[in-house]
Amino acid sequence: MNDRLERDIGDVARKWVPDTRLGVFEVAVQRGALAGCTTSRDAVAALRRIAAGARLAADIRLLPDSSVGDEQAAVVTAAAAPLVREPRVNADRVSEALHGETLEVLERRTDTWLRVRAADGYLAWVHPGYVALGTAAWAEDWAARASVRSLGADLRCQGERFRLAVGARAAPQRGGQVETADGRVWDVAAGALRPEVELRVEARLMAAPEWALRWFSGAPYAWGGRTEWGVDCSGLVQATYAARGVALPRDSDLQSAAGREVPLEATGGGYQAGDVLCFADGRRISHVALWAGAGRIVHSALSRGGVVSDNLLADTPAMRRLRDYLVSVRRIDG
Repeated sequence: MNDRLERDIGDVARKWVPDTRLGVFEVAVQRGALAGCTTSRDAVAALRRIAAGARLAADIRLLPDSSVGDEQAAVVTAAAAPLVREPRVNADRVSEALHGETLEVLERRTDTWLRVRAADGYLAWVHPGYVALGTAAWAEDWAARASVRSLGADLRCQGERFRLAVGARAAPQRGGQVETADGRVWDVAAGALRPEVELRVEARLMAAPEWALRWFSGAPYAWGGRTEWGVDCSGLVQATYAARGVALPRDSDLQSAAGREVPLEATGGGYQAGDVLCFADGRRISHVALWAGAGRIVHSALSRGGVVSDNLLADTPAMRRLRDYLVSVRRIDG
């Protein structure tokens, strides 16, 4: 009976929440009941049918749940908020949310952790110290006002300094000042903030890998990072296309399904600048890079310490190995 029940629960998970990065499915048999939580309404209905057939109580919470109350949304007030895999301080970081970005709050664990959904659909936990909480309408109002994006903006206010990562959001004010998500108003001392429409135009005037090098060259490699202070391979690709107004998934394997397939060529003769090269070390795609032309790629690689331009066609052990791992090339419109 238990084996069959576990299989049935597993079947529901595979059908309705196939990727736990993008959906929650935490369900188990506990003290004579089928208990847990999920983000799928269809999964809740299926689990209740399974519980009834097994003569078990069903205590399945649909997220967002009542623990959220009226605070259904969060806005990042820190320069960047680590998004972690589990609700604990030393958990693995899986991504980041930049200043001014909004998050959907799915669950509150005491006063210490929030389970959230980022704008790219990624699910993770964040500490409330990094964010401000409010209603969905409050967050929508902020998102509408936060119409400028940072290009390395350095803000000053009464002797204080606040640096905004590339892509972070703020609200323009009169006299060239900007309001940050914590309500403070600042002067722009260095760098720039651009209206989103202008940012897209400026980014599209450059080839995607050229833009990536302009703003991220030399950034150290950081797993889960999305900023010039630390970025991983998929974070670099995502940020580069976000500047062009194109939303891409967070992880490299998810990005490998975006856009259109380009036939593999040994010399890259059919590739265009900005094509996303996908590499698999084994069965799963684990690295992505931007094709820059003439054999060169722009990527964030741990083996290279961060964001660099490399000659993929070079006759070196590292580049030969990388070429062997190339399994797909995708063309992203935008």
